[in-house]
Amino acid sequence: MITEQKQKNSELQETQTPAKNGDHSSTFEQLLAEYEPESLHRGQYVEGEILQIDEHVIFADVDAKRTAVVPPQDLQMIEDEELAKLSVGDEVFLYVLRTPVGQDELIVSLNKGLQYQDWIDAKEYLEDQELLELEVVGHNKGGLMVSFGQLLGFVPISHVPQLQNTYDKETLNSKKAKLIGEQLPLVVIEVDPKRQRLVLSAKKAQKEVRQQRLLELKLQEGQKVTGRVTNLVRFGAFIELDGAEGLIHISEIAWQKVTDPAEYLKPGDEIEMIILSVDVEEERISLSRKALLPSPWELLDTTHNAGDLVEGTVTHVREYGAFVMIEDGVEGLIHVSEMRGPHNMKPQEVLFPGDTVLVRILDIQPERQRMGLSQRKVNREEETQWIWQQQQDLNQAENGTVSAVDGSFALDSQMKGYSPWEEEE
Repeated sequence: MITEQKQKNSELQETQTPAKNGDHSSTFEQLLAEYEPESLHRGQYVEGEILQIDEHVIFADVDAKRTAVVPPQDLQMIEDEELAKLSVGDEVFLYVLRTPVGQDELIVSLNKGLQYQDWIDAKEYLEDQELLELEVVGHNKGGLMVSFGQLLGFVPISHVPQLQNTYDKETLNSKKAKLIGEQLPLVVIEVDPKRQRLVLSAKKAQKEVRQQRLLELKLQEGQKVTGRVTNLVRFGAFIELDGAEGLIHISEIAWQKVTDPAEYLKPGDEIEMIILSVDVEEERISLSRKALLPSPWELLDTTHNAGDLVEGTVTHVREYGAFVMIEDGVEGLIHVSEMRGPHNMKPQEVLFPGDTVLVRILDIQPERQRMGLSQRKVNREEETQWIWQQQQDLNQAENGTVSAVDGSFALDSQMKGYSPWEEEE
């Protein structure tokens, strides 16, 4: 501790020792230079601290011999909203307009200083590719003009999705005019202060907006959302989800078998749906409308019971039996042991997709979406009556008359040439 104090005293003595050999004046000049405020020149940008804000003038400290003054005519060039953001103590850029001569004031421009700061901000936006929203304030032959602080930015027509593929000059100008006052999401693509060029792109920003929206929707997988139908295609419906587009596949429109989406939806419809999955990288959103609709299996207990006779259509046949659609969205299985026909015949030789059959419900398991069906539990009288009714309906459909067709003949014809009760008898 003592050694340190001696060293400090020695250093202090050295600084206080008079200069020798004529070095005194040079040392004084060096010290003076350290404390002498930097001389300013016209056209220079300097940093300053706001000391006072009056109605028509602002005073700032720029570390010079005199306080810098922002004159009224300069303040008039700045929007009131920008001026309202300023407070005493704020650090700002200022542009030297006139250096003092004699008792003259040091005149600076806050307007040009704010522009200088805007160019710095624009370069940062260019480097970070950060999304921003700017107001359209005008248009010219090449595109739109947007407000970026004290600067005017330019958005070329080729970078405005709303203006693309519009070749009629009058229509194009009309579309431009309608965009004035709108807030556009934009990305900075070029910054050149020397040429006063600030170029932005709404097209590129659109992709950024879409990516952000996809990330938001990714967090909502399995949740209910509302969207608007924008287009119908043979394989489903496209849905607008506030900045992103999703697809309801035809199989997810309804529980019934859908062949034409237009029978259930139309462009412009506002609908609710569930988000099934979101692929951010591929920009794909899978949606389901039917997930919010009551499943026909849930309602089955109120419409059908075990033991009921029902008519259905064979959808496909397997080695172990045949699947039958008894109503939209509900399929049951006729196990091979419950199918009519000789035991040596395979299910594919007895029933075919598209066949209409009469079956009895053996059991219903709505929670497992399973239903057991039987042809063998349908007796001769029930089958005969059903086929007879089918023949009557067919005749009525063809010529509006009922033909006295023998039931056994219709039955034999329906069962492809053999009696289904042959074995039982």
